Formats: sequence, C-alpha cells, structure tokens
Amino acid sequence: MTESITYRVINATGELVAFCDQAKQHGWLVVDTEFVRTRTLYAELGLLQAKAGDQLILVDPLLDIDLTPLWSLLRDPTMVTVVHAAGEDLEIFHRAQGAPANLFDTQIAHGFLTDGKQIGYAGLVELMLNIELDKSQSRTDWLQRPLTQQQLDYAAADVEYLSEMYPRIRAKAIESGKDALVVAECAEQVAKRGREVNAEFAWRDVGGVSVLNGQQRAILRELTKWRLHIARERNIALPFIAKDNALIEIARSEAQNRYQLSQIEELHPISLRRYSKELLACVEQGLAVPESEHPEAIPRFDQDGAYKRFFKAAKALLKDIAEANDIPASMLGSRKQINEVYLWEHFTPAATREQIDAPDLYSGWRGRLLKEPLQTLF
Repeated sequence: MTESITYRVINATGELVAFCDQAKQHGWLVVDTEFVRTRTLYAELGLLQAKAGDQLILVDPLLDIDLTPLWSLLRDPTMVTVVHAAGEDLEIFHRAQGAPANLFDTQIAHGFLTDGKQIGYAGLVELMLNIELDKSQSRTDWLQRPLTQQQLDYAAADVEYLSEMYPRIRAKAIESGKDALVVAECAEQVAKRGREVNAEFAWRDVGGVSVLNGQQRAILRELTKWRLHIARERNIALPFIAKDNALIEIARSEAQNRYQLSQIEELHPISLRRYSKELLACVEQGLAVPESEHPEAIPRFDQDGAYKRFFKAAKALLKDIAEANDIPASMLGSRKQINEVYLWEHFTPAATREQIDAPDLYSGWRGRLLKEPLQTLF
C-alpha cells in the first residue's frame, strides 16, 4: 500500500520552515521518528516524518538542516502533536527542546477506549483501516546512508495512516467522555519522559539491592552515580559500561584491587580493562561513608508478609476505582506502580522523598483518584 503515498524529502531548512508555517494553520500534525538505540544511552535520530493536511514530509537529520522550526511548532500551545506509542520519540523531542505542548498518543487513547491492552501501530492500522503494513524494513539501520526507496516508503506510512486514524480516535474519545483523561495521561507521559534520574538515587533502581548491607549500599550508590555520569557524558548505554549484577557483586565483595575485581564473573573483561581504576575508586569512596549516612535498606518484597497483604488490598482497590470511573484497570495502575507506592511509604525517608519523584499513583490524574484511598491501606 505504501507505493501510493505521496511525500517530499526535505533537504533544506527553508523547505521545513514552509511546511511548519502551513502545519500551524492546520492545527495538528502527525509526527514519527526512526532512530537507532543499541549501544547508546540516548536514541540517535535517523529520520523524522511529519504530516499536516495533505503535506507529508521526511526530514533527514543527518543533513545540514536546522530542525528548530519543527521543535518550535511542537511546543506551540495552539498545536496538537499526534503520535503512536510516543515513548522514545518524547525522549528525542525533550533533548531537542521540542517537547510537545499538546500531545495525543493514539496508543494511549486506544487503551482507554478498549480493555487497556497496548496495541502496536501495525495492529491499529489493520484494525481500523484493514491495511496490512509491510514490516520488512523494521530492522533498518536508520543511520546508514543512502536510505532506499523502500525504506522511505516504510517511514512515510507511519504518519500517513496515523493521520487517517487520529480524527476517528479523537472523535471516539470525545464521544465517550474520555478525551480529557486521554489528554491528561498524554501530558503525564510528556512530563515523565523529560525527567532526569537523580544520580544520587540511581542505586534504588538496581535489582538485587536487598542482598547488600548498609556499607555495601553506600558502595553501590557510588558505583551507580559514576556509571550514570559516564553514560550521560559519553552517550553509552548503562549495560555497556557495567551491568547491574556486576555492580551488585562489586559492592557485595567490596573489591579493593584489580585482582579481586577480575574474580567477579559478572564484570565483562572489557569493563574491567577500561574502568578498573574508577570502579575501585567508587569502592573506596563507599567504604569511607559513615554508618549514619548509609542508604536505606530495601528488602525483597516477596519475603515481606506485609507487602503481600498490601498488594492484595491495593489491587482490589484499584479494580473498584477503575470500575467506578469506567477506566480499564490496566490503564489505572500496574503491579510495578503499586510496588512504587509500597517502597515510598515503607522504605523512602523524608529526605529522599524531597529529591526524587513521587510514585505514579500519587501523581497527576491518578493521584487525584488513588492517593488518599491507597494511604488508608498503611
């Protein structure tokens, strides 16, 4: 079906400016990105697609094109930016200073309008338009040049069909009375994807922390803080610096020389060769932390009887509130989000709460429905 799609490949900033001027008059535009994210912390933009009215463009960000006009358009409060499953697209937009002022994510909308299950773009196109998309280019390296005609056609299809589906999905959301809820959740996702993890507390996101004592948690805190700094500075994905389980074992062993580091099977030889001095420095810094400043303990929830009782009650509570508000239970809260509340209430000191984000179920539209009821369970 993609052969019939008409689009232009933008090669100059002036052409992009003209498109953005026209799109502003339309009031909404569909945007998608193609990117590569294999060994990098941040996604690397390889192609950008947009459609407004009858104009569909592909923009090559590897050319000398100033994308500022497009980022400014997305920030315009009079514009609606339409995407499907915006996740990593939003991270790209934030880094480019182009976070949408008004986002409409059709995956989120479809979830609220149905049973809450996520649906991919190809699935939605087939469901709504009875068109089966060509998926043969899904593994394209979008940073390689030149891109083939087939690859460009594939990319164009991502915004062509979304522009057909958006008005219908938006109309259904308005008709069902859920449009405000969809918009609120989209705004939550824009905000969430723009937050930077506080490096001081990156250790809390590492699995296996329950096996560590206070001193070892202090070491892990130094290790994760260092790893995140390197990742951000050099744009390297965290596992390619050192995997979580390697950091856990370094902290647990309290390794104090290169030989002891080399005995840790989880630590890749390349990481040992490149970072042994930095890793040992982190251990030394962690060992110097006095007991009064050790990070708080976080036990395994599956060994905590109080957690099991809380989770059962919280799940039932969310089910009741979801039904009362005609919201799919899976859109209201997940197991992970319920766990965040338990961690916040039982194992997050006041000083820490001031420096990290509150749980999803305590924030935004979810917080208005759930915070007080959930707190009665403690």
